[in-house]
Amino acid sequence: MTVTWAVDAGGSTTSAIIPSPGREPGSGVTRTYGPVNPASVGADTADRTLRALLGDVAAALDGRPGTGWIATATVDLADPGGEPDRLRGLARDAGLSGRLILSNDALPWLVAPPLEGRGVALVCGTGSGFVAAGDRAGLVRVGGCEYLGSDEGSAFDLGLAGLRAAVRAEDGRGPATAIAARLTAGHGTSPAELARRLAAAAFPKAAVAALAPAVCDAWLDGDGPAAALVSAALDELVLGVRAARDRAGLTADWSVAAGGGVLRGCPPMLAELDRRLRSELKAAEVVPVTEPVTFVHAALRHCVRDGETRPPDGPAGGSAWLVDLEAPPHRTRRTSAMPRQDRESPDGIRSARTAIEDGDRRVAVGLCLAAWGGSGLTAALEHAALAGADAVDLPTDTTSGLLDLARWSEDETYRTELRMALANVRVGCVSNSRDTQLLLGPHGPHTDPVLDGPVRAKREHALRHALDTVRLAADLGVPYARLMFGVPDVARWLSWWHSPVSWADNVTAWCEQARPVLALAAEYGVTLLVEPHPKQVAYDRQSARRLLDAAALAEPRATVRICLDPANLAATGHDPVDAVRGWGTDLGAAHAKDLQVWRGADAPRGAGWSRYGPGPPIRFRALGAGGLAWPSIVSALLDEDFHGVLYVEHEDALLPREQSVRVSVRLLRDLLPQDRPQGRTW
Repeated sequence: MTVTWAVDAGGSTTSAIIPSPGREPGSGVTRTYGPVNPASVGADTADRTLRALLGDVAAALDGRPGTGWIATATVDLADPGGEPDRLRGLARDAGLSGRLILSNDALPWLVAPPLEGRGVALVCGTGSGFVAAGDRAGLVRVGGCEYLGSDEGSAFDLGLAGLRAAVRAEDGRGPATAIAARLTAGHGTSPAELARRLAAAAFPKAAVAALAPAVCDAWLDGDGPAAALVSAALDELVLGVRAARDRAGLTADWSVAAGGGVLRGCPPMLAELDRRLRSELKAAEVVPVTEPVTFVHAALRHCVRDGETRPPDGPAGGSAWLVDLEAPPHRTRRTSAMPRQDRESPDGIRSARTAIEDGDRRVAVGLCLAAWGGSGLTAALEHAALAGADAVDLPTDTTSGLLDLARWSEDETYRTELRMALANVRVGCVSNSRDTQLLLGPHGPHTDPVLDGPVRAKREHALRHALDTVRLAADLGVPYARLMFGVPDVARWLSWWHSPVSWADNVTAWCEQARPVLALAAEYGVTLLVEPHPKQVAYDRQSARRLLDAAALAEPRATVRICLDPANLAATGHDPVDAVRGWGTDLGAAHAKDLQVWRGADAPRGAGWSRYGPGPPIRFRALGAGGLAWPSIVSALLDEDFHGVLYVEHEDALLPREQSVRVSVRLLRDLLPQDRPQGRTW
């Protein structure tokens, strides 16, 4: 039987059904990726995400050819443009061979049962569009001209209208609306400032579309202006279906397949659309497309007959292109069968996919979002986008308030909302540095601000948050979880007369207490990152190496790597350049910030000074504002063939966050190669 795979590439998120060992050849597991539409995120990000996705498909096929269908808004119904060549190149890079059908994202809805080539497909997601086939020759397309030419009724349309209504209300040019309060609460700023911030973004389409839920929620709460906006959006969707129906010559028994993020996220709006299409246009049935990628997969199976893949029958066949993927001479990604962690888990949480940097040798510049604690996740992500970060470290700490991990563990709706909020973001790592610290302690007043109570309660709190952080990483497809478990006895680095205790006892305690976390990480395929720090069992090179060796021998055998912060090690007297050398593949990620050391005899003046032990006072600064030799540190990382993410960590007490991050990101960009170096040419 033909092994099949499918991709639905929406404007805000991309879903894929990937073959899985042990399942039927026509089935697979569903994974979620960021957008692959260059109009939403730019060509570089779109290509990087699609290359990662195709690499995961190639790994699952393990050298076998497969048959896929990629449905994407980047493809026109009349002409695929350069997409076939783009896909061949990316597939070759990923080690993927076989054949695929390429089409517009709405076409599979029309091809798959129950429409089977006759009716109207309505897409209402980030953008909007309509495709129809009926009693007249040829396929009909209505809308779908990107947000400058169409997209009426879409998330972008609703989000933009809602933002303008909120601004007008603040100005006194329009009626008061609950949309304004929802936008302020969700973004930590006024609608006017939010509008200015989004206007400065390079690719605002997806960010504006993300405002649509505020409009829908206000409508459901009875807000008059929001109701008018939703009604206008429904008018446009009904008008689009009417135009598509009439141009296709659909009469008598015809149906609509309706889907997209707006309708999935707001069932009452879908219900009202269903009512209007039946009553006003006499549609026989409105089929909800709740999982678009399953329709893509169903359409593909409809086109595979007797082991052969053919374009769809009828008018739809002229808008689907069959692309042959040549087997590459060598593979640049892993090609072994999907490991144990790539299967779906019994509790329904998806397992983490392979790190997407496997095929990309560049060092990515990331941003730790912990500095935006209290600002809200949306605001933090907007600042990361404005800073030009390639990836983010997403903290799950209860003290940060960026996400509610306890709610996430119980509420599937919240899980879906979080996936959608992160659809345009590459999350390279999820982390917890406060709650998980209580696993090993200390358990006295030092950690009472996180959780006040007995030792047992603190440990249970830490373990619960550590396990849920790993589950979150798996569900989002994030390869790394950075967890800080604390240290039972920080004084063991001192030797005491005739005492048998040593730092090795801390390492043993770490392995014992972390066993449930190691087991879950091994099950889901999430790599744990340990950050050497004076408050951790791993605090320098020797203790970190001892911990890695012990974890490698512990059962279960989870993958544990180092997240290195040269400034932390320099703060305790270690050479920051030498600190990054010699780790090999054990170095999973790194942090970037600068350091000042006070050499005076008196107490230092100014903000941000602290102590990391009995040494002199130190404070962290933006890159270039301290004394660390970051050109040499970056050179050492490149010499070590590090190609992970180098996360900017803002802890500068003298500079505003935005300025500190902007300065640091720019310095790293100037030091890191943005393309393959030519080397000496003379």
